[in-house]
Amino acid sequence: MKNFWKQHEKNIIIHGEKMNIIESCLDRHAEKTPDKLVFVFENENGKIKKFTYKQLQKEVNKFANLLNGLNIKPSSRVFIFLPKIPEMYISILGIIKQGSIAVPLFEAFQKDGLELRLEKGDADVLITNKELSMRIPKDINKKVPALKHIFIVDEKNYQNQIKKQSEEFHAVLKNRKDTATMIFTSSTAGTPVAGIQIPHQALIQQNYTAKLVLGLNKYSNYWCTAHPGWVTGTIYGIIAPLSIGCTNYILEAHFDAKNWINFLKKNKISVIYTAPTALRMLKPEIKKQDLKLVRNICSVGEALNTSLFDFYKKLGVGINDSYWQTETGAIVIATWKGLKKRHGSMGKAIPGITAEIIDDTIALKPDFPSIMTGIYKHKNMYKRYFKNDWFRTNDSATKDKDRYFFFIGRKDDIIKTSGERVSPIEIESILMKHKTVKEAAVIGIPDELKGNVLRAFVVLNNNFKPSDNLKQELSMFVKQNYAGHSYPKEIEFIQSLPKTNSGKIIRMKLREMIH
Repeated sequence: MKNFWKQHEKNIIIHGEKMNIIESCLDRHAEKTPDKLVFVFENENGKIKKFTYKQLQKEVNKFANLLNGLNIKPSSRVFIFLPKIPEMYISILGIIKQGSIAVPLFEAFQKDGLELRLEKGDADVLITNKELSMRIPKDINKKVPALKHIFIVDEKNYQNQIKKQSEEFHAVLKNRKDTATMIFTSSTAGTPVAGIQIPHQALIQQNYTAKLVLGLNKYSNYWCTAHPGWVTGTIYGIIAPLSIGCTNYILEAHFDAKNWINFLKKNKISVIYTAPTALRMLKPEIKKQDLKLVRNICSVGEALNTSLFDFYKKLGVGINDSYWQTETGAIVIATWKGLKKRHGSMGKAIPGITAEIIDDTIALKPDFPSIMTGIYKHKNMYKRYFKNDWFRTNDSATKDKDRYFFFIGRKDDIIKTSGERVSPIEIESILMKHKTVKEAAVIGIPDELKGNVLRAFVVLNNNFKPSDNLKQELSMFVKQNYAGHSYPKEIEFIQSLPKTNSGKIIRMKLREMIH
């Protein structure tokens, strides 16, 4: 398959074994089509901000120069903790162009979730705003000694520094396998979060799949609904579409069906990439005429069920499903234009990918350019993904005689809720910080709208009694201290947790308790 990817390298600027993805994603378009719109942002209040490729390049260059001026060494880990505002996107691109590693974080993480990631990733720099900076622990420099700079993007000091910077900057060339982005994801190898390292050369596959599966071209009006703190939002919300040169639309506001439909229509969106949860939530409001300019809907993050596919097909748009992981760095299995869709199937391995079912799970030949090149500070965890010349995804699936894949679910304990991976270990550790909680175990239970919701089983300390008020208090405790998107919607108090002789929680028993 290496010859296949060699052919597609021609679409990407590579200097022998050296490259910087920003040359392909931004610089070439700023030169050829400087006045073309690249980003159109709409904030919570409906205010719109637009950038052409040339304007974006200037802002990205200024940010890269700011890092250089502070002696931020290339290959530093620069964390970005912001909402879906222009500074989030500009800084990610500027970090990579300067030769460092962009580490985006989802804005819903609270103090503990943020601290854990900064600590595990040895953050050198943190970029945030006034509101989110309130979640930075006061003793963060003790916990993360590498952290030398914190930029607050809506403070005058930062804005004055940026204004002073030059608008010229030459991309720092890196080795093809050097890390461009590090994305934190829930993991199952003994740690709740791990930094997945995605290399510069991944762009070859990201560019190819954005054309094949998403159907993007330079004329597309494209909307990826994911936040850049998740891999979809960084790879297919920024990097891949910019490599193609299309116009990208970003809505900062939280989900509201009518608002989403209005955004879709007024911006004449032709391609949308989102999670099945969002498509389910749109169902009560969306009509056929709302989708008349949409030529492609693509889904990601969780299983696409048959009824949802059929609903949108009746509205005149077939959904292209896509399967990949943070660890694969780009789409590996999907449906695309010209490939016949099959009910309940997420499609076939894309050209250039060899996929099989081994031990009931999806396995991939690790000879594609976007595959992760490491897991930060976890060499053994990284090695465990590879066995007998195969990359093991740990996702259960089946394959029919025509090589269509059918997703079953995660083999491990990771929970998919609203298309995002959540580690029960993290949620449990937060619950156990509450004074009433002695032990806790979290599982995912099926939900028609979100795929799964979190259910917590809680053993209380002596002198505390179960109550509905306490259930609500514990849910809010997780929401406020960990993340607004990952808290138990259901809580059940029990006397003791089912465990093995070695003390490991038997989650299967907990699942049986609710059936």
